[in-house]
Amino acid sequence: MSTAIVRVPAGRSKSRDAVWKVILHQGKTTHVTKLDELVVYVQGHYTAFNNQVALNILKQGISSRAINPLSHFLGVPQGEMAVILDLDRTTARRRAEKDLPLPMHSAENVLRVLELEEMAADTFESEEAALGWLRRPHPMLEGDSPLEAAKTSFGARRVKEILVAIKHGGVV
Repeated sequence: MSTAIVRVPAGRSKSRDAVWKVILHQGKTTHVTKLDELVVYVQGHYTAFNNQVALNILKQGISSRAINPLSHFLGVPQGEMAVILDLDRTTARRRAEKDLPLPMHSAENVLRVLELEEMAADTFESEEAALGWLRRPHPMLEGDSPLEAAKTSFGARRVKEILVAIKHGGVV
């Protein structure tokens, strides 16, 4: 098992790094080297975090222990984080205690939420503003927060559309 190599970029929180350390701890060939752009070392070369890298991470599995640092990073109670990841709260706690991998759909939700946080941080130019926006109910999401909407791929796409409109202007 390899060790994740993580440098904390200026202006980024260590709690985000803690999430990636747990996610990549189980990976045999994946290393985070620069979280600003999330450049990942995969099978002997560096690559940007993209769909293939996400697929590799999902194939290797994400530990249920990622729920706690993800919850802390996003400022969401663990029980609510379990719901966002489409897990029963009791099941999530039990799986984390036993260090079992997340089910595929929940692991995918972890990566989806982290992708949206990165996009929101880029849009609002502040991690704090991005996290606040992700947690607040939004009228264009029928009162759901962007995190709640991100439970599905279609909801996440809608959140991305809103973020693009905020950043670049335009109709949503």
